[in-house]
Amino acid sequence: MRRSLMPVAAAGLALWAVAEAIPLGWVAIGFALVTTVPVALGRKAPLPVLGVVVAALLLRAATTDAVPATVAPFPSLLILAFCVALSAGSRPVAVAGWAVAVGGMAGAITLRYYTAPPDFASSMIMVFFVTAAWAAGLLVAHREARAVEKARSAVAEERLRIARELHDVVAHSLSIIALNAGAAREVAPEKAGPHMDVVAETARAALGEMRQLLYALRTDDHPARDPQPSLDQLPDLLDQARAGGLPVTFEEQGDRRVFPAGLELTAYRIVQEALTNVRRHAGPAATRVRVGYGERLDLEVVNAPGTSGPPNPPGHGLIGMRERARLYGGTLRAGPEDDGGYAVRISFEVDR
Repeated sequence: MRRSLMPVAAAGLALWAVAEAIPLGWVAIGFALVTTVPVALGRKAPLPVLGVVVAALLLRAATTDAVPATVAPFPSLLILAFCVALSAGSRPVAVAGWAVAVGGMAGAITLRYYTAPPDFASSMIMVFFVTAAWAAGLLVAHREARAVEKARSAVAEERLRIARELHDVVAHSLSIIALNAGAAREVAPEKAGPHMDVVAETARAALGEMRQLLYALRTDDHPARDPQPSLDQLPDLLDQARAGGLPVTFEEQGDRRVFPAGLELTAYRIVQEALTNVRRHAGPAATRVRVGYGERLDLEVVNAPGTSGPPNPPGHGLIGMRERARLYGGTLRAGPEDDGGYAVRISFEVDR
């Protein structure tokens, strides 16, 4: 249950319990409030709130021969057992919550709270439902933990992929620096020589450090050495998409500018991933790719409503695009359009 829904659930339980407790007097009304209102904090502090409800339950059972079932806090126990299992940071805490809930009911029954004498069958039914709610909380917590772990793994894989690609881009630039520094020293050995030696040595050292770092990160035995793509290769990418059955139109706005190689690679990869997502989730839907040059580098990939039938399972495409956008301070917006299509838009602030 979401945190925002807990106050609503608590209010509903309180109104229900108070309405049933009014004919029984102020003591019953107070008991109804104590065992329902704290449920509002069930996600923030589930175990302490469960302890409060169970303590009230036992206290009332110990001081009254019999309390009508209409004011029993059984719904509160179900919700709190679920919340304890869902929000517990460890399995022992979750088990402790189950023990408190079941132990509280067992103690109340022993104190002749629900029936006199205690009804074994009723007790087992209540234990079953509380245990079922607790187990449901564990299941939801497990699924949420797996989803978070998959997302983290996807981010780590994408960052490694980006690191590999940027290594090739920066390594190329450092190699050019080192070569030009050597050439400059030959042209002007007396004045520029010592300075160019420092530049060349620094470039070679930086290149060596980068290769050492990327060697530790790489998982492939034979890394590719092909040149990394740029915005100039977008037409080829779109031709490949058309050959694969995806109708794509391309539009450029403004005068073509040359951006840092890493930024151009990032822009290319985002468009590539967006087109992959179109094929995956929308099938052969009409798609428009727009690149705008100006004070910003704007990218836009918009597809018409899909025709591929039921949605495919979600992948990690958006995670990868967000990681790449973050690398260069880009603003990524992705979501459905009013006509049922889907759009990916990103803007990079660039210096003139």
